[in-house]
Amino acid sequence: MNLKRRLVPTLGAFVVIWATEFFVHHVCLSEFYKAHAEWWRPEAEMKSLLPLMFLAQVLLAYLLTTVYAKGYEANKPGLAQGLRFGLLIGLLLMAPTSLVKFVVYPYPESLILTWFLGGLVEVMLAGAVIGALYRPTS
Repeated sequence: MNLKRRLVPTLGAFVVIWATEFFVHHVCLSEFYKAHAEWWRPEAEMKSLLPLMFLAQVLLAYLLTTVYAKGYEANKPGLAQGLRFGLLIGLLLMAPTSLVKFVVYPYPESLILTWFLGGLVEVMLAGAVIGALYRPTS
């Protein structure tokens, strides 16, 4: 697949991933994180590692776009196809890891559920954006 065809959907997916992560972690869970600061790295340390977070988000966006392109079906609407793709990949990424977190870590069920739903919605929206923006030919 041509790298140029991946660029726009990858950038679109990255924006969705970043915005969803911001909403879930800085809006919805901010007070919870502050109340349980002992569970996380110190804020200054997390900020110093922020470039790795962005790298992970760009990598996720690129890999989602690449996998989507490999399974692209020409006769189906892109947006719906992307949303379905996002749902399946979201479940693949989030369901097993959420169950493992529940077993391994003493985090409240509500936190793990919020992470699960936030991640699922994030990947579904990224898939929808990829589906809407991906063009198999130039």
